[in-house]
Amino acid sequence: MQRLCPTRRLPRLSVYVFLTLAWTATGAAAAVEGYANYETFRKQVDALDASDLVSVTVLGKTSQQRDVVLLTIARGKSENKPAILIVGNVHAPHLVGGEMVMRLAKHLVDHADDDAVKAMLDRVTLYLVPRPSPDATEAFFAQPSFEREGNARPTDDDRDFETNEDGPDDLDGNGVITMMRVEDPAGRWMPHPDDPRVLIEADPKKNEAGKYTLYTEGRDNDEDEAFNEDGPGGVSFNRNFTFNYPYFKPGAGPHQVSEPETRAVADFAFARTNIAVVISFTPEDNLFHPWKPDGNRERQRIKTTLMSDDAPFQDFIAERYRAIHGGKNAPSSPKGEGSFSEWAYFHYGRWSFAARGWWVPAEEEKKRSDEKRGKDDINALRWLEANKIDGFVEWKAIEHPDFKGRKVEVGGFKPYVLLNPPVKELDVLTENHAAWLGEVAGLLPKIQISEAKVESLGGSDEPNGPGVYRVTVTVINHGYLPTMSEMGRISRQLNPLQLAIELPEGASLVQGAPRTQLDVIKGKGGTAEHVYLVKAAKGLSAKLKVWSPSVGEYETTITLKEGE
Repeated sequence: MQRLCPTRRLPRLSVYVFLTLAWTATGAAAAVEGYANYETFRKQVDALDASDLVSVTVLGKTSQQRDVVLLTIARGKSENKPAILIVGNVHAPHLVGGEMVMRLAKHLVDHADDDAVKAMLDRVTLYLVPRPSPDATEAFFAQPSFEREGNARPTDDDRDFETNEDGPDDLDGNGVITMMRVEDPAGRWMPHPDDPRVLIEADPKKNEAGKYTLYTEGRDNDEDEAFNEDGPGGVSFNRNFTFNYPYFKPGAGPHQVSEPETRAVADFAFARTNIAVVISFTPEDNLFHPWKPDGNRERQRIKTTLMSDDAPFQDFIAERYRAIHGGKNAPSSPKGEGSFSEWAYFHYGRWSFAARGWWVPAEEEKKRSDEKRGKDDINALRWLEANKIDGFVEWKAIEHPDFKGRKVEVGGFKPYVLLNPPVKELDVLTENHAAWLGEVAGLLPKIQISEAKVESLGGSDEPNGPGVYRVTVTVINHGYLPTMSEMGRISRQLNPLQLAIELPEGASLVQGAPRTQLDVIKGKGGTAEHVYLVKAAKGLSAKLKVWSPSVGEYETTITLKEGE
């Protein structure tokens, strides 16, 4: 069936009371109840800001003056550790993403004294952007309710020099925008043999004839013989990035990164060189449906597929996600165009993991026919009925002024209900994602100077005169991930690993530079070696440091004498 795409600190004792109260004040929508509107969301943010773990920053403001909020969760200096950027519902109707990011933050605050949380936050910083497009998210609470991807920018989607002049209309007056089926002998859609509420596309090869033409609910307001083609769609955050940008398509915007929301997030990301991993919540899932490499295409100058060298790591982390999540039969992932998660890998050069988080679970099948078309909609109807959720509007005949003398019915799935779970399921989902987040943090690179071998090569004949020493430094990566992905190396968006030696007064380098760039070091015991020749008096000490913002740093001191 075709669906509508339609800071003041509080005393620590009171933090948890404030958090609990803030989370109970939730808004409601026509189809899915219990999700937080913008006002409630800001109260939740203020509650989190009361914790010593959390700092709140406003990255920018939308055209409607709503804040694009950043939560930084860290122990110690946040900028001195590798970081994970987590972004909520990049596809605005997918509110479950933003809700889970907020609940992840609350989970960490509530468990701040747990050893596992302390260990994770000692190692990494978490940057969380729960609602990257708050204007589009707030459309969830507007009436009539319809799935809106874009922000509040007026757009001319049908290129007729008018903006927002033909949006959907609530023809049956029930407060939600669904679908409209019009009887049409030339139509492409026919009732499903197992449930006539569901429409499937007729197949002429099977001697099938269509009965209906489908539209979103509404009128031809601008009388151009097209329906709802230029409504208040705005620009979609998840279609406004630079990779595979969908030029001139609805929701794409006038150009890449044209919106204050996308600029705010992109500018922040580029300014934080310590970000190693990006996690986004979106239907464009690459954890249940991992990206696949293509050896032929990756040899092209412009990279458009997962690099083969990165695939084993992406697959392993996706496998761990599936094991912890426990879900089955995840729906197929839509193709990304200008999407945030693909930009994060191909243009920003970071490991990028995109999680749908939730989907309508499979219900026990009551087999009537072998028809596979429309099976997801049939399953969704069974799930709605089993859970007593009012998520489908029965088809109802109406008089339509644009189709005089023809039968027109309005009905279908309510907006948002198939993208977002009942609120009661969010706590378990949050716990599972928190467990997986802990695993991802534990898989990051972990570097150490495992050996600094000092050999005397001779020197002055004087007892305390300067000598020449060969210093062989070995850097090891104990973590699972390499110090940089292959796409990161190609894109040159990450700072490479650096090795530096700091010599005392009177010492000098005969060979080597004070600071040297190291190649990518593989995980699980991969090493890199570098040799210095140093001229110095016996017994002097030198400092060695290896670091990269997205990897971390390690320092040690050596003494210039034989056998070190």
